[in-house]
Amino acid sequence: MNSRERVLTSLAFQEPDRVPLFEAWIEYSIREAFGNVNHYQIREKLELDCMPISSAYPSENAWQNGVDEWGRIFKRGQYEDGRVKTFDDLRKYYPSVEYAKKWFPSKEIKWAQKKYGESHGMYYAFHDAGMTLAYMSMGMKDFFLAIRRNRELVEAVMEKSAQWTISMIEQANATNNIDFIVMGDDVAYNSGSMLSPKVFRELVLPYYKEFVKASDVPLIWHSDGDIRDVLPMVCEAGFAGLHSLDPDAGIDLGQIKQEYGEKLILIGNLNCSEALVQSDFDIIHRDVERCMNQGAKGGGYIFSSCNSLFRPMSEESIVEAFRYAKEIGRYSHTP
Repeated sequence: MNSRERVLTSLAFQEPDRVPLFEAWIEYSIREAFGNVNHYQIREKLELDCMPISSAYPSENAWQNGVDEWGRIFKRGQYEDGRVKTFDDLRKYYPSVEYAKKWFPSKEIKWAQKKYGESHGMYYAFHDAGMTLAYMSMGMKDFFLAIRRNRELVEAVMEKSAQWTISMIEQANATNNIDFIVMGDDVAYNSGSMLSPKVFRELVLPYYKEFVKASDVPLIWHSDGDIRDVLPMVCEAGFAGLHSLDPDAGIDLGQIKQEYGEKLILIGNLNCSEALVQSDFDIIHRDVERCMNQGAKGGGYIFSSCNSLFRPMSEESIVEAFRYAKEIGRYSHTP
């Protein structure tokens, strides 16, 4: 099997020759650690089975410093607060859905598809969709207070965020040879969901169903944190899979596999905060083995970190984790 065949087999809940290797996001600090190479070259070095069609940002996007298009305030790449406090602010800050086209540069997409389209699983990953974009635009404190005090504003911001998310999904689908999409929407802390299941069902689930309907390819839902309270609604919405599976939030891959392994493709669970931030390969090997033992049986599992690749992870630990995953991830029916 080549990488693309391996990925497609896993997406069909079947066992390929080995567990595919994947990483949705690779931060710039890690690219520097690998010698200032681009994110495609890092994925080649790690022998990952999936390649993104693009990871570009429009030149005017201000996510590093300043106030961005959605009223989110950033300082040195870190989110600070949101400017959308009123309906007038909402009209001021949210861009037209046509702006989504700028996130899909045709030159890079054509290059990636020509180079990797036949050999690798091709995907698009974007973050700050759905609820995340809404609460970041308003500021987290103001968003959650407004659910009780100004529900109409929250619903209006959620509607704008949903329109943007659907536009991004549609733009991704419009590219050729894309096999799946990862939609990032962080809705939970390590202690549990940010919203009660009742409010989540009222405020978020209807849009999730729209997102799934907007995609012709499998739509994978990403969220950090303890998402167990809302997982039944993720299945109800029709998402094809789940990315992150954060062990620091109490997510037991074996338990999730048992409960949802026939409904959701499972991606991730390698512990970022323990296995990848130190240099003891025995610790790395044990965590890789745990992921394989809990997730691989029966197919429908793709190996990945439980978040993304970022500092202070070390290059050596990252390389070893994926090397070892490739070594031990073969299914018994393959030579």
